Amino acid sequence: MFRNYYHYFIAGLPEIYLDEEDINFTMLDFKQVLKDELFPEDYRLAQRLFLPYDNKNLLLFLHQEETQDFNKLGNFTLQDFEEEFSDDPKNILPQYMYDFVKIYQEEEETKDFDKSWENKLTEMYYNYVLESKNEFLKQWFEYNLNIKNILTGLNCRKYNVDIERQLIGNNWVADQMAKSSAKDFGLSVDLPLAADVIALAEKDDFLAREKGLDQLRWDKVEEMTLFDYFSVEVVLAYIIKLDMAYRWLGLDEETGREMFRKIIDNLKSSYEFPKEFAINGKNK
Repeated sequence: MFRNYYHYFIAGLPEIYLDEEDINFTMLDFKQVLKDELFPEDYRLAQRLFLPYDNKNLLLFLHQEETQDFNKLGNFTLQDFEEEFSDDPKNILPQYMYDFVKIYQEEEETKDFDKSWENKLTEMYYNYVLESKNEFLKQWFEYNLNIKNILTGLNCRKYNVDIERQLIGNNWVADQMAKSSAKDFGLSVDLPLAADVIALAEKDDFLAREKGLDQLRWDKVEEMTLFDYFSVEVVLAYIIKLDMAYRWLGLDEETGREMFRKIIDNLKSSYEFPKEFAINGKNK
């Protein structure tokens, strides 16, 4: 199977983000760089990583909340949503969004609904992205789905809520959790991740808990791209790490800056290219 490679783009990544004093590039800036630099089929893969922002924007649109809260990191604008849910749609959204809006609009009639709207949309999103033919994305989304479900299961037990109704997806992990009363949901032998997530969930310190969970995600991304060098998977991993780093700048600036340093140091040690190979126009 033919794959695109991005030697110059990836080699130039360390040059675009940091100077000695400050982080001089935003995630929105980087998303535009991705659009300019990636082949269209690879940019469509990258867009799947930004769909959670679209999901939140879609809920704002449906709830008729303040449109200034729309996150520009989404792939679609308020105008896109207005057009797509009018009498003359262009069918530019992922199918799961149309399916979700249909459920949302009919809920009052069906009354057959046991999840929050956010959880239902998230479930439909995961069902959509897990159909990706890209193995990196499939592994990444399933890994995150498992973390999310384990945390959901723990919260359900804590607040005496029916676990099965709140789990999302239908993989073997969700099936096992729905029927197990064991502390680890009977997962630890076949899914060591479960023990790590459960241990972190027991931490009282929110930042320590979140940092630990993101460290699991970070380590997973590095493991998945260990033998990739200039492929689109490396670019996708970079997007995931940057998204985490920017999130941490808002939660804890020191942690966020530490993440940025790790990203850049890793790239510099892995790809020692001359400076003239930094991003320049349409070089791949």
